[in-house]
Amino acid sequence: MTDVVIFGAGQLAEVLAFYLEADPDLTVVGYTVDRAFMPESGRFGNLPIVAWETIEQHFPSDQVQILGPLSYRDNNRFRRDRYLEGKRRGYDFASYIHPSSHVAGAHIGENSIILEECTVQPFARLGACSVLWSKVHIGHHTEIGDACFFASYCGIAGNCRVGSCCFFGGHSGLVDNCSVGSDCIVTAGTVITRSVPEGAVAFDRKLQIVEKAARRFARKLLG
Repeated sequence: MTDVVIFGAGQLAEVLAFYLEADPDLTVVGYTVDRAFMPESGRFGNLPIVAWETIEQHFPSDQVQILGPLSYRDNNRFRRDRYLEGKRRGYDFASYIHPSSHVAGAHIGENSIILEECTVQPFARLGACSVLWSKVHIGHHTEIGDACFFASYCGIAGNCRVGSCCFFGGHSGLVDNCSVGSDCIVTAGTVITRSVPEGAVAFDRKLQIVEKAARRFARKLLG
């Protein structure tokens, strides 16, 4: 049994804690956030929350592992930076993989979170601080850099390369043998069919909205 301190005190941290309650190997014993975000009560849920700057005074590195931060902040660089700082301060980081997900034959980096019904195929490699929300697919021989976030129903095909600190929105995808550079954002519903350079935003501009047309469309379609 490993005692875990979750980095965060928002909705995503609350969701993660809910999942960990059912994990027989991980026990949440508290939370931490940067001092500027500390709640006055010193509690989050039913557990203590302490300032990241002084976490050693409350949760020494030889007694707990850290998980997080689970945040969209600064396109994942915040999570990467706090992870690297925690390692310098002597902390190990836990990972969480939902039991319904399939990751056999893949390498999963430290401080990663994989929620329900995800697939990471054999010979894929996920860097440290990876987050796969529900129903994400990572294809065989694909390499993912550190601190990437994949929203629900995202699909990455085989033999792809994704740099560090990338964000993929829900229902987005990447076809076989393509690459996405570091610090990129792929918006929801966008399918990448050619390689994307570092620091780019990829989005699908095909969406059209016709206001006040739904009833006319329904009458024409349904009679």
